[in-house]
Amino acid sequence: MGPAASAASRRDGDLAAPGWDDIGIFHAIAESGSLALASVRLGLSEATTARRLKAFERGIGLQLFRRGANRLIPTEAGAALAREAEGVAAAVARFASRARAERPEASAPVRVTATTSISLFLTKHAGTISAGAGGVEIVIISTRQRLDLARGEADIAVRMSRIPQEPGHFGQKVGRLVQALYVRRDVDPARAPIISVSRETSSRIDEHILGYAAGRPIAARVGDSAARYESVRSAGAVSMVPCFMGDADPLLRRLEPPPDLTADEIFLVTHEVSRQRPAVVAVLAALRRLFRDHRGALEGLSPLVA
Repeated sequence: MGPAASAASRRDGDLAAPGWDDIGIFHAIAESGSLALASVRLGLSEATTARRLKAFERGIGLQLFRRGANRLIPTEAGAALAREAEGVAAAVARFASRARAERPEASAPVRVTATTSISLFLTKHAGTISAGAGGVEIVIISTRQRLDLARGEADIAVRMSRIPQEPGHFGQKVGRLVQALYVRRDVDPARAPIISVSRETSSRIDEHILGYAAGRPIAARVGDSAARYESVRSAGAVSMVPCFMGDADPLLRRLEPPPDLTADEIFLVTHEVSRQRPAVVAVLAALRRLFRDHRGALEGLSPLVA
């Protein structure tokens, strides 16, 4: 990068006011540490990105980066301004998110993101949710990824962890999801293959299953709860299954009471932008009622170990 302009060559009144686009380019370079990576992110050629950065440095009269081994390293001034640029980028994202929230028609679907197990629960009761919200169409997005509500990637999130700490998020605990070991009624659990989960999915569940196995081999590790349920029902395996699924299936039986340590708290999370839509508020209320009315099934409170 070129040398910083001297203090004598500029007066404060002569400094060009940086535009949002230029701050965005600077922010992308500061975050990625590379002209090439920033260019891909921005959809610009590397030559254009370099030219815009040089013009930005000339405009504010500061050198923002120095070249290191395979990356650009912010100068002291660059690091300070990078923190400011991060705040600008967040504000721009909030602005875009708010604009997207204003755009949908009243009849636009409400998007609810959840893990696989909760998505199955929501799908089972989709008609109840829609009717309870006045006929609003809902879209259920089944994913373990944490979609960004502030950016409008979803309207409501059902999460197994506490709400984000960033401003604008709202959350409420609405229940617990409990799992237990199940086997098919016509299968001897002492001879059944044992299916666990990956430790990335849940180390708590994996440890409980390993304890139950007591040295017996683990046949497979499956993160998806619907796939584990199918392995128990169709393949005669032993595995952990959400109680609302296992208890509702007459072919299955619990092997033991559900362990409290493997339970997950359930939170409904929204963002101030999506909450401006009446349809989102209506679906949120319908979801609260649903989780309240099905608390026993979700927490596995009714059946005895058979």
